[in-house]
Amino acid sequence: MDIPKAISKLEHDLSHFLIGEMCKSNPEKRGSPEMYKYKGLNIKLDPNSKAREKTIFVRIGVLEAEFKINSCEKNSGCLAPEEERLVMMWMGQNENNYLLKSIFNPKVVKKEITILPFDLEKFYDKI
Repeated sequence: MDIPKAISKLEHDLSHFLIGEMCKSNPEKRGSPEMYKYKGLNIKLDPNSKAREKTIFVRIGVLEAEFKINSCEKNSGCLAPEEERLVMMWMGQNENNYLLKSIFNPKVVKKEITILPFDLEKFYDKI
């Protein structure tokens, strides 16, 4: 899995989710300057973290909050109350939660053993 690509997808999905939920009652709000802050949101995580509880940081504008991946609750930081609720709801969705957890899972590397015929060893480069 390409981690930067997965994080970029998560950022894109979260920004569209927030814009969609914030503009549910008034679709005309979608083009307002207030919604542009969601286009530049950042998700930061450390897949090599040794902490028992894996977390992600969500930054919207100048505000940032840390959320636990397993329980989808806020650990620290501060966003607007409505944004915190929506981020927790977004994290709880199956596809997003699975993708977040898969980033932290250790990768199993399969090592292929090359088998060379005895009489043709001299024709192959050393591997």
